[in-house]
Amino acid sequence: MNSSKTHNEPFLIIGQGVAGTLLAYFLIKEKYPFKVIDKPMEGASSSVAAGIINPVTGRRLVKSWRFDEISRFAQSTYLGLGSLLGGTFYHKKTILRALKSTFEENEWMRRSGFAEYRSYLSDSADLGSYHAKVTSPHSWGEIKGAAKLDMPELIYSFRSFLKSKNLLIEKQFDYQDLRISNDSVEYQGEQFKKVIFCEGAKAIDNPYFDFLPFSPTKGEIFIVKIDDFQAQKLLKNKIYICPLHSNRYWVGSTNSFDFEHVHPTSHCFNSLKKDLEELLLTPFEIITHKAGIRPTVSDKRPLLGVHPNYKSLYIFNGLGTKGASLGPFFANQMVQFLQDRTQLDVDVNITRFNVQKRNSALA
Repeated sequence: MNSSKTHNEPFLIIGQGVAGTLLAYFLIKEKYPFKVIDKPMEGASSSVAAGIINPVTGRRLVKSWRFDEISRFAQSTYLGLGSLLGGTFYHKKTILRALKSTFEENEWMRRSGFAEYRSYLSDSADLGSYHAKVTSPHSWGEIKGAAKLDMPELIYSFRSFLKSKNLLIEKQFDYQDLRISNDSVEYQGEQFKKVIFCEGAKAIDNPYFDFLPFSPTKGEIFIVKIDDFQAQKLLKNKIYICPLHSNRYWVGSTNSFDFEHVHPTSHCFNSLKKDLEELLLTPFEIITHKAGIRPTVSDKRPLLGVHPNYKSLYIFNGLGTKGASLGPFFANQMVQFLQDRTQLDVDVNITRFNVQKRNSALA
């Protein structure tokens, strides 16, 4: 039997965004003890994310990295979480994608002829409920095999589950209270086998992993009400329109690397409102304006690994804009790595950054 399975000391997860939630879920499946420390942060990206799982992205319509295996695993994971929590969080969707030029239309046709794209790019697009209610671009394409995760609802529901099992410590984590030894960690008088930091954008203030190239981005979104719309597909034309419920729609998002605070801004409010007015041919009402900080990374790959000096400190972060799709696959891989069952993929292992660890954590 794996020795870690018999160890009485639990893991300690710092943060309960999408990364911490998924990591905890796979620890439950492995029957490994853990606790989560989390105090909700204003501006947490998981609380405002649309949870879009998109197989084909970008102006050149590039298939998302390792999408086939990652999307299958994501669907299975979210269905399992739904069974555990008694809810439905994962929804299969198609995406109506605006093609704004002859170049984009030709690129769509070229890509759709490739075998690896054939199951994702439709030959024709059906606007359905959007017909005559949105402005027309050069043409439309329809992306199949997409999905939407109700991420805020999933995280809230899982938080309630953690509370019911006495697994959640609702406090701000204090780095100064860590006492690190060779094979365990003490935090505020309690022993833990390993600590895994899943802090999202707050990781930029983590003194133990300050050598990693986080590049947080800020996004702002609307929740709007559109009466008599009844759209079910996602629509992408500069901004996304994502159906929620009761004539509510998620609209967004903006993207900024240069920001001063986590709060919504009047500048982005006006920008989003202008984009939506130019897109919709039907009235809408803005219900909510929110902002979130994404834990993006310079090479747009997640960050998984163990600290180079402290072998009981780990990180699982950097899911960025594709957290809904990448999260399950790599949360499971991280749990296997924590139990010495597998190695991490080189594309996500923090060892890919050849940076000498600074000693700021001990200063």
